[in-house]
Amino acid sequence: MQNEATGGLVERAVIEAIDSLATPKVRNALLALALRWAQQPHIPERGARVGEFVSGALFAAAEQVLGLNAAESIEDQLMPVALMVADDEVSSVRPSRPAAPNPDDAPELSWVLPPVVTPPSGRQRPALATDPAPAHTPIVVIASTDPNGVEQVTQVLAGVATVHVVGDALAILDELAFGTAMVVVDLRRPVVSVETLLALGPELPSQTPIVLWGERMTLETDLEAIGISLPSSWVCCGPLASAMDVGAVCRVLLD
Repeated sequence: MQNEATGGLVERAVIEAIDSLATPKVRNALLALALRWAQQPHIPERGARVGEFVSGALFAAAEQVLGLNAAESIEDQLMPVALMVADDEVSSVRPSRPAAPNPDDAPELSWVLPPVVTPPSGRQRPALATDPAPAHTPIVVIASTDPNGVEQVTQVLAGVATVHVVGDALAILDELAFGTAMVVVDLRRPVVSVETLLALGPELPSQTPIVLWGERMTLETDLEAIGISLPSSWVCCGPLASAMDVGAVCRVLLD
């Protein structure tokens, strides 16, 4: 992540706005998604691109990770800054919010992630395979029945973490007992419900990041109906996030 102390005016404002609502690790994950979707190597500092970034990719990423209310709050804090640095390139009309870019078309961000090396097309990989990682690398547990998604996340984490695929909540607890560094729960192809994971809260190490992959709004509505809410430290990669995006977020959280 860019140096918070030496960043430009807009970057500092963006970090401060997000930090008022999220932890630094969640902020880093959010910015990684926003820059990936904006297809930008860094936060723009001048011109109309600032407003487009704030109301476009950053808003979409904040909505996915923190929810709509938080995204609107961040946008409200940053639009005055965007207008201030826009010079005469921004009209008096508030920039419209574009649809989030297709994550599959976004380039890798060199300042967030090292390049991801795709295996040669002739190499055959078994379903739910994991790449070997050097000794003492962290373990990322993925609860999912999507072998293609797991495969792509594994590629992004190759050499950084070892991926273990689990099929139920008990298996997650077993993995945590051996020092798992992160848990990813696929809400699109679930093998364990978030309600079950929340019920296991006292058994989950407080420092273990939880990454949810799927629709956040429906989940929050369902949880509100039973009187519980998502912990603020949990990161949600919404339905627009690709498997590569999820892997990128995991790498940021592992830093």
